[in-house]
Amino acid sequence: MANIFKRFQNAINKKSDTTIQLQSSSTETLKVIGDFFSFGKGQSNADQFIKAFGENPLVYMIINKIAFTSASIDRIAFDKSGNQIENSKLLELINNPNGSQGRIELLETINQQINITGNAYIRYSKEGLYQELKVLPSNKIEVSVDSLGEVIGYVQTRIDGSELPIPADEVLHIKTSNVVNIDGTSGYYGLSPLQAAWMVVKSSEEIFSAEASIFKNRGIIGILTNETDVPMLPREREGLQQQFDSEMGGADQYNKIKISNTKLKYIQTGMSPTDLKLLDGILNKMRLLCSVFGLNSVLFNDQVSSTFNNNEQAVKSAFIDVYIPLANKIDRELSRFLSPLLGVDEFINIDIASVDVLKSINKEHTDAILAQLLAGVIDESEARDVLGYDVKN
Repeated sequence: MANIFKRFQNAINKKSDTTIQLQSSSTETLKVIGDFFSFGKGQSNADQFIKAFGENPLVYMIINKIAFTSASIDRIAFDKSGNQIENSKLLELINNPNGSQGRIELLETINQQINITGNAYIRYSKEGLYQELKVLPSNKIEVSVDSLGEVIGYVQTRIDGSELPIPADEVLHIKTSNVVNIDGTSGYYGLSPLQAAWMVVKSSEEIFSAEASIFKNRGIIGILTNETDVPMLPREREGLQQQFDSEMGGADQYNKIKISNTKLKYIQTGMSPTDLKLLDGILNKMRLLCSVFGLNSVLFNDQVSSTFNNNEQAVKSAFIDVYIPLANKIDRELSRFLSPLLGVDEFINIDIASVDVLKSINKEHTDAILAQLLAGVIDESEARDVLGYDVKN
């Protein structure tokens, strides 16, 4: 909180210098005031969302699956007339965006940022003949606006804490729809899906912590104690322990309890039914998180509701409802942003022919139309119109 007031004071007292700034003192003052009133929600929680992705296995596996699968779909380039381009400048840049990433890595990072924070910032830079695309860390970017509310640039907080102003025309900001956080500057950021699911994320973390504590402190699974008032001598206890270990050890003795002719009492120290009930809750959390991201939990080995048919259907639904729509959104925004910068009129799109799931869906659709044709429900002309090519019996 003190840092916010300090930034507010610095913004008011800020003096001009020789460095070119993206915003005036009054603009920064407006931004700091806006951030103060929106503190604790939206973009302010981006660090927590990133942390959850790195520490919560449910969050990681769901988002990572979406990001990688969508990024792995092949892309092809077209001109404005819809003709495929063999030597596309746009596709060439996306295939080789920078020195450390290829197309899949670039798109995967964009997808991760979108699904974690609701925002992705892609910077285009050019120096001579060299040009590159880099994804900026969403939790380190702030939007700069003028007194009229127009975006005039972005500010990146670097590792050393310094701030790097970036002109607006160098950054593509892709974001999710946000009708929740609209106060102050929060309205300039997308809504993270994790914000809506934050209670589920935190409760799942508590369950994981409880599970780790149970296994960490589990130790031995039981204690044998003499119920008489006569204490057992150390050598007697050691001898009994050795005999017990020799008779009880081995995989064939797993989960068995030996019956002794001595009057002994058994005290169980393993997991109680309450502990087991607590661990069962993690499955429900996974199902809720999957629903938030539009996926079916059977994709993550939810064996309770998994069958061959619904698993196959879940894969198809994931492509149609999640992977492909995300890919189309990213492709459309990249094409719109990069084409003018490269001096071309091109756009990229997914290669439908490379998606095996769509092939099977198309085949099912074709088979259904042919069945209607053979049954006399539709005629050949109608079948051709639906399928887009000549149909032969």
